[in-house]
Amino acid sequence: MDTYKRAYRKLGNQGLFDSEERTSMLSALGNPLERLTGTVDFEMFRETLEAGLYRERLTKAGAKPYDYVLMFKILVLQRMYNLSNE
Repeated sequence: MDTYKRAYRKLGNQGLFDSEERTSMLSALGNPLERLTGTVDFEMFRETLEAGLYRERLTKAGAKPYDYVLMFKILVLQRMYNLSNE
């Protein structure tokens, strides 16, 4: 496994306080991901996920991949709430 930090897709253009405001709004509504992250340390899966899913990019063309741990969290939430990909 390479020791350099991989570049993942950014989450869009955000203003100075956008992330903070969105986080506080979701927390007030009862953010399920926040509760899940408080229970499970997802970073312990990073090495396994990157070892199993990483592919060397042949060119710099195309979009950067999403973070593997973020995608794993999405799959866990989909399974918990019986959500489909659509």
